[in-house]
Amino acid sequence: MSDSLSRTRRDVWLALGTALLLGVALGAYYVLARPVKVGLNYRVYDVAARTALAGGDFYAAASPENFHYLYPPVTVLAFVPLAWLGPWPVGYAVVTLASLVVTAVLTHLLVGYIESLGHRIPTADRLLLGTYLLVSVHSVPSLAYGQVNHLLVAAFAAGLVWLERDRERLAGTALALPAFVKVFPAAIGLWLLRERAWRAIAAAVAAASALTIAGLAAFGLDTYRTYAFDVLLARRDTDAFVGGLDPGISYVTLRRPLSVAFPAVDPTWYAVGAAALLAPVVALCYWRVRGVTDRLVALYATVTAMLLFFPSLLLYYVYLTFPLVALLYHLPRGWGRRLFVAGTVLANVSLSFRTVPQVLGLAPFSPATADAVAATLRPVFAVGTPVLYGCLLTLLGCVVYRMETGGLAIPDTLRRTDTTDR
Repeated sequence: MSDSLSRTRRDVWLALGTALLLGVALGAYYVLARPVKVGLNYRVYDVAARTALAGGDFYAAASPENFHYLYPPVTVLAFVPLAWLGPWPVGYAVVTLASLVVTAVLTHLLVGYIESLGHRIPTADRLLLGTYLLVSVHSVPSLAYGQVNHLLVAAFAAGLVWLERDRERLAGTALALPAFVKVFPAAIGLWLLRERAWRAIAAAVAAASALTIAGLAAFGLDTYRTYAFDVLLARRDTDAFVGGLDPGISYVTLRRPLSVAFPAVDPTWYAVGAAALLAPVVALCYWRVRGVTDRLVALYATVTAMLLFFPSLLLYYVYLTFPLVALLYHLPRGWGRRLFVAGTVLANVSLSFRTVPQVLGLAPFSPATADAVAATLRPVFAVGTPVLYGCLLTLLGCVVYRMETGGLAIPDTLRRTDTTDR
């Protein structure tokens, strides 16, 4: 095994392995200490489906934990057959099984793509990647809650891979699904426009339009009006940023540090500020793209900017799966790669300040010491979560990589001598 290959595998195992170990620990915590969390989101889907079957307003219906359905009207039809099967645990089991199946398919797709770049993926790495996708610290909450994120992330990542393989119509259709359900992934349209992937754009618009028309036919205009004004607009959650975002709220967004630095500003300006900070980074990664590595870096910058611009939850980090995994294998040696791997490892500390006291409670600290450590960490978490810091570090790594390979205008003495795209 060459030194370069061994270093690459070491980085992959460090980045994915730490996320996997933390995910297993988190899953055990849910099962042993917080069993009420198991199926938390699926119970919302189940209540909505049963309410829809009864002809009621499924947006007004609440789960026993007082959570409400937040997806477009037509999506509730996907849960109606599961409600027919029996009590909610049956439907939860079906969604979990479906998550396992699509994760296996996505693993196969990602391995095939990475190997097409010239990398050999041993069986151990395939198992690592598959288990990472299923139960990493970023994905195990979705699995425990009965969320549909595994299904949507599989469609999102597969769409991006298919786009790289010039299967535009299939890519556009796949990308439309998470964009339609979660809304914020629609920002990937920026990449489609940049690539002039007109067939993919047309397919995405057609798929989203068909789903919207189906929802209107099934539930009528009033239900869609409720979704648009009472559900979708409310998800902006701008009031949470007034006076500085609470460090206990698990958002991954640049709006958090902006709200802390400028607490008296109208929250609308935090979105403007986040866009202003992210746009130059994305533009630098878009500049003079000259090969597959540059393309993966530009795509990564796009998806990360999408995550950091919106008030995204911690568990939405999984939408970075592709091209993050591909870059862990394909990004060449240098400071850019070091920063990228370091940022990925840091982002595996997927928690908000609300979880810090619970974590400290598991450590061999006295109550006084735990309180002192928590008080020290609070300002750090007030400005940003480790996931935010990690994402920013990976973006810095992307920019440094472009500088090292001569993609940006820098002095010749700072450029790498080997600029061959792998």
